[in-house]
Amino acid sequence: MKTLHQFDEVFDTQAVFRLLLDAMSNPTLTVSVAAQKEKLFGDYGAFLALGMTLLDNEVTFSSCENESLKKDLQLVTLSQEVPVPDADYLFVTDARMLSAVLVQAKCGTLTDPHQSASLLIRDSGEKSETVTLYGPGIDGDTELHCTPTVVRALELRDQQAYEYPTGIDLIFVTDSGDVTCIPRLVRRRDGKWHM
Repeated sequence: MKTLHQFDEVFDTQAVFRLLLDAMSNPTLTVSVAAQKEKLFGDYGAFLALGMTLLDNEVTFSSCENESLKKDLQLVTLSQEVPVPDADYLFVTDARMLSAVLVQAKCGTLTDPHQSASLLIRDSGEKSETVTLYGPGIDGDTELHCTPTVVRALELRDQQAYEYPTGIDLIFVTDSGDVTCIPRLVRRRDGKWHM
């Protein structure tokens, strides 16, 4: 039987998970899942590598109207697609949809802040902006050189004025496999609340 990919569902998912955990713990760190994405099919190899690592039959996702990605994710995971407000993971391949998606994404509750969505956002990787971040995983303040998509996502997230400690995790993914994470408790210095 011919397989669609060479992605190892044990070793490669473990490697991607460790990289993702490293990026979440160090918000200005960019990691690469390029080696794992090359083992996958289709136009969204990096998204699929992350999807195969994060999704299973106990969590839900939304492809945010990307039918091709939806079919690919359903083919390689047991996760169910649901409407944006109910999804645990939101895969945003078109940055123009960020505003509509972020407004609807679940942000957790004061008693269960971890029951929030994670947005996986396709990013160009062309870094022309700088933002100052602070929060868990950062010693004082730090500057992040980033793309306009990152700045826009942070602005939109700030506009939601989430009550601490609720919020949404942002995971930026380039086509080449670079991944940068900004967890829900990491903020811009000019954001809405300060710890």
